[in-house]
Amino acid sequence: MDPYSFNANGSIPDEDIQDYDDLERLEHELMPQPDDYYGLLNVSKTATEEEIKDSYKKLCRFFHPDKHHSEELRKIAEARFQVIQRAYEVLSDSQRRVIYDIYGEEGLQAKWEVGPKYKTPEELQAEYEKKARLKREKDLENLVRSKDEVQLALDVTQILDPYEPPVFNTFGQPGMTIKKSRFHRLTKGQLQQLYLRHTFESELGPQTRGIVSCSMVSRNGMGGGNLLGTIRHTFTPKMTAEATATLLRPRGLTVKTFYSMSSDSFCNTTVQAKTLYAPPILTLTTGRRLFKTTTGYVTYRTGDWHLGEWGLDVASQSMDKSSVALGLAGSTNKDRGNFSCELQTGIVASHLAADYTHKVDRQTRVRVAGSLSTMGGVTASVGSDHKLSTFIRLGMSMECGVPTGVTVKFKVSRLGQNLVIPIILSSEWDLRLTLLATAVPAGLAFMIDHLFINPKRQQQIQQKIRELREQHADILASRKAEALDAQKLIKAGAERKAAMEAKKQDGLVIVKALYGHLQSIDDESEEGVIDVTIVLQAMVNESRLTIPGGHSKTNICGFYDPCLGEAKKLLVQYQFQNQLHQVIVKDSSALIIPMRSHLV
Repeated sequence: MDPYSFNANGSIPDEDIQDYDDLERLEHELMPQPDDYYGLLNVSKTATEEEIKDSYKKLCRFFHPDKHHSEELRKIAEARFQVIQRAYEVLSDSQRRVIYDIYGEEGLQAKWEVGPKYKTPEELQAEYEKKARLKREKDLENLVRSKDEVQLALDVTQILDPYEPPVFNTFGQPGMTIKKSRFHRLTKGQLQQLYLRHTFESELGPQTRGIVSCSMVSRNGMGGGNLLGTIRHTFTPKMTAEATATLLRPRGLTVKTFYSMSSDSFCNTTVQAKTLYAPPILTLTTGRRLFKTTTGYVTYRTGDWHLGEWGLDVASQSMDKSSVALGLAGSTNKDRGNFSCELQTGIVASHLAADYTHKVDRQTRVRVAGSLSTMGGVTASVGSDHKLSTFIRLGMSMECGVPTGVTVKFKVSRLGQNLVIPIILSSEWDLRLTLLATAVPAGLAFMIDHLFINPKRQQQIQQKIRELREQHADILASRKAEALDAQKLIKAGAERKAAMEAKKQDGLVIVKALYGHLQSIDDESEEGVIDVTIVLQAMVNESRLTIPGGHSKTNICGFYDPCLGEAKKLLVQYQFQNQLHQVIVKDSSALIIPMRSHLV
C-alpha cells in the first residue's frame, strides 16, 4: 500500500503504536529496577572509557574493603564493592557495553552470536538492533495473524427529517390523518450498506509472506464478493514486491514494487491489469526527503489507455483517465503530529486535499482533513480516537460536504479487528446539523472523559501505586538499608573532604542536600524525603560536583527511592566563594555545581 496515498474518509489512519497503556507503563516504571551501571559509577551514557575509569577509581577510595578497618564496615564495603566492580567490568568492555545499553542486565546473561569481536561498537549495535527488530516482528506475527473489518452504513435521514406524503380519499379530498406512535420515526432508519473484509497473513519463508483476503458488500439487497491472494517477497533490504490476483469476477492482477534508492529517496510502481483486451494501468510514485521530517513525492497514473487497436474500445468508454499528483508528507517536531497535502490534475478527476493528525497525549489523537475535487465536490472532516486500553481504540469522526451531505462515523479497533459504523444524517449539507453533529458528540466525549474515564484512571493509578508499594515493601526496605550502609562507608571521607574544601578559596561545601517529594528546604521532616548531604559531599571532586542526567539518582551509592511512584526532586544548598547558593533539579536531570553563572 502506498504510504502517501490520501485518505479522505474522515477516519484516523491506522499506524503501529508502541505506546504502552498508562497502567502497564506505571507498573513497569515502579517495579524495583536492577542497579543502573551508569548511575552506580556516576557517569553519563555517553561517557568515554577514561571517564568511566576515573569515576571507578574515585569510588574505590570509599568502597574498597581495604579502606575500612572496622569489621562491620568492611563487610558492608565488600557487598557494595562487588556491585561497583560488576558495573565497571561491563562498561569498560565495549562489546558488553553495547549489549547492556540495548537489553540491560538480562541481555548480559544471554548468548550472542552476531559476529567477530573485531567489529566496531556501531556495527555490533546495528546487528543487535536487527535481531531485536526481527524478534518484535515475530512476536507480532504470533500475536495477530488475521485482520477483519466490518462496516455498517446506516441511513437515518428519514428519522431526523421525515417526509409523510398526504393521504387522499377516492374523491381527491384530503383523507383522515392516521395517528402514529411517537417511536414511528425510528422505523424509518435503513441499513444502507454492509461491508465485510477478512485478511489472513502468514510467513511462507524468511523473506516471503502470503496474504489471503476476502471481501463482501451488500447494498439495498444486492451485493457481491471476491477472494484475493497476495504474495509479498523481499528481494533485498531496498527492494520489495508483491503480486495480488482475484479469484472471482471481476478478475484482475496487480503487481507492486517498492524500491528505496537511498535513505532519502524511493520509487514505487503499480501495474494493474483488469482485462486482456486493454493494456494495464500503470502508476509510478517517486519521492525524496526534502527536509528532516518532510518528504515530497510525484505520482503519475496512466488510467485506461490504448496501444493502437489494443484497448481502444475500453479506453474510449472509461472514465479512468491519466493524472499527475504532487504532494508533501511528514511530521512535526517531536512527532506530535503528521500531515500530508496533495494536488492532483487530470483529464477527468482533479483535486486538492490535505489532512493533519495531532497526538494530544498518549491516548488521544485528533485529525482534520479537507478536499476540493472535481468529482467529489467539497468535503471536510474532523475526528478523534481514544485509547481505552492496551489494544482497544474508540474513534469518532464527522464528515460534511457538497454534495455528499453530513455523515458521522464511529470506529472500534482491537488488534487487527475493526468495526466501522457510518451514519448518514443528511444527504445534503446542513450547517445546523453539521454543528450539532460536531459539538454534541465532542461535548459528550469531553464530559465522559473528564467525569468518568479520567477520574477512574486516576483512581486506578493511585491504587496501583499502593499495591506496588505493598508488594515490593521488602525490596524497598532492603534498598533503603543498602543506601544507609553506603552512607556509613563514605561519612568519614565526606567529612574530611568538606574540611579540605572549606580551607580553599574556591572550595565547594555541601551545606544540605535533600532528595524526594519536596518543594523547599522546609520539607526536610516530611515523609518521602531523605538527607543526602554526605553522599553529595563525597562526590565533590576538585571543587566541583557533577551528577549526569539520564539515570535515576536512586542508583547512585547512598540514594534510595523514598516515595515510590511520585515525582522527586533534589535540593542542594552549598557554599561557594563565601556565598550560600541553592538549586533544585528534577529527578534524572543533570546537576553541575558550581554553575557557570557563579564563575562569571
